Parts: sequence; structure tokens; C-alpha cells
Amino acid sequence: MKYLELTINTGRDRLEDLETALLENGFASMQIDDPMDAVDIAEHQALYKYDYINEEISRAADEAEAGAGAITITLYFTDDEEGQSRLAEAEELLSGLSGVSFSAEETGDDSEWLYKWQEHFKPSKVGKRIVVKPGWEDYEPAEGELVIEMDPGMAFGSGLHETTSMCIKALEKDLGDGSERAYDPMRYPIKVLDVGTGTGILAMAAVLLGADEALGIDIDDEAVRVANENIVKNGLEGRISIRRGNLMDGIDYDPDIIVANLMADLVVMLSPAAAAQLRTGGLYITSGILDIKEETVKKAIEDAGFDIIEVLADGEWRAIAAVRR
Repeated sequence: MKYLELTINTGRDRLEDLETALLENGFASMQIDDPMDAVDIAEHQALYKYDYINEEISRAADEAEAGAGAITITLYFTDDEEGQSRLAEAEELLSGLSGVSFSAEETGDDSEWLYKWQEHFKPSKVGKRIVVKPGWEDYEPAEGELVIEMDPGMAFGSGLHETTSMCIKALEKDLGDGSERAYDPMRYPIKVLDVGTGTGILAMAAVLLGADEALGIDIDDEAVRVANENIVKNGLEGRISIRRGNLMDGIDYDPDIIVANLMADLVVMLSPAAAAQLRTGGLYITSGILDIKEETVKKAIEDAGFDIIEVLADGEWRAIAAVRR
């Protein structure tokens, strides 16, 4: 099928207002290309393999840091009567906004642009052992590597964000590399509770790294659906279950490890309930914490009955590992 492509250029100061206007008018599916993304990729080269880090990315990162390059939003419409009508509505909306420019053109068929989108995503290693790969890529794991198949573009993350990768690294230290920092390996079964599970990636990583079972909790119905699909795709059904819920309300699981990649305020709210369920010496891994919130969250975790054993940092993000007193 042919598609119509509407390309919108704007400055960073107009991006939020433009997104809001598009969403309020029903244009919820959009592709946002921000030059600063190239900076993030260039600064985290260890997360990306093969030809993803190339001269084009490096040049784009240099230009972005120098302040060059507009933010581009792209909308796609089917090349039929309905799609053409929606395109006209979008153009009328944009013509009334300041600080934006736009143009429309016909694209190739969907298989062509889908292939182009896919070719940018390659298997990526997170931590020492976990490799996240898209379904269309073949990958032969090296000795000791553990592969999670997950297609980028899904809601709620694919594991490459700093907050998720730090959680995986913390799990590896207690499950995956033989260390005996906080977890007692003689206590079985090892049960992991993943609060705010999203795609289920942390629950899957925990089980692959050696946990016997995991329970994922998320308040979003779509997250529950996606996580269950990913568990089946990776052959982990029977070892991981997913439940809809609000944080730990009504949860009686007796976990050995709780991992919660949320946000600072939610981690503060969650910590007393986490302490109530974890055994003495149980591990509590939290992430999604901005650096400016680090001290507030650390105090809340300690006040709830934990001893902090490590703070992981990646850019502006922090993850905190603590044990129950």
C-alpha cells in the first residue's frame, strides 16, 4: 500500500506545544527525530553493535551538540480517501501554528519503509550477559550470553534505556556472575517481584539469570498484554506470571528480590510496602530516579528499613540497590 508522509520541522522550544496539539486532534501515532538522540547513541556505544555507530551518527552527534538540526515529526497516512482527508486536517492544524514548517509527499509501499526502519535495530548487549535482539535479526550468542527477543517500538521500553540497563546490571551482580553480595544462593526457590513490569524485560532477565520464578505487576492493561506476549515469545511461560495491579496493593508474594523501574516519587511510595514483604537480607533494586531526586529517594529507602549497598549512575539517571535490615 502507498503511504502519504507529512514531515514537520520545529525547534526544541516548540516541541511540547506541537506534540500536545497533534495529540489533542487525534494524531497520536508520530515519529519524532531529535538530533540529540545521536548524542545519546554516541555516548552509549557499548549498548549498540554492528554498523549502528557509524560516521553519520558521529557527525549528527557533533552537530546536535553544536546546536544544529531541527526536530522532525513525521506522520503517515494511507493513500486513500480517508488518509487524504486526515492529511488535509493535519495541514490545516499546522498552518495555524507558529514556529513550524511542513511538507507532504507520497512514499513507497509499507514494506519498503518498514524494512528501512528495521535495519537500524541490531542485537544490543545490556550488562555482561543479557543481549536484547529484535525478532527479525539472527544472533548466535557467545558463551555465557543470554538472549531476550523483543522488538523495538513496543510500548514501555526494550531494555536499552539507562534506567532498565542499570536494573539488569544490578540483577546480574546477585544472580548472574556468582557474587554473594546481598543474596543468599542457598535459599530456594528464588522469587523476583517486578513492579511496573512494562514489557516484562526485567522479570525475564531475572529468570534467565537464575531466578526460579517471577511475578510482574503493571497498572496498564496494554503493558500486561505485551509482557505476556514477550514471555511466550521467549519460552518463559510457567516461570513468569503477569498481573494487573497498582504498585504492590493486594500483593502477597514473599519475594527474595524486588525490582522497580518506576520514577522517584513512586519509589518513595513503594518502599514501605517493599520492606514489609522482603525477608531480612532481601534485595531491593529501584531505578527511574533522576539525579536531583537521589538523596530524597535514598532517605525514603533507608527510613523504610533498608541499607543501601550501591548507587548506579548513568548520565542523569540513578538506580539504587539496597538490602532489608
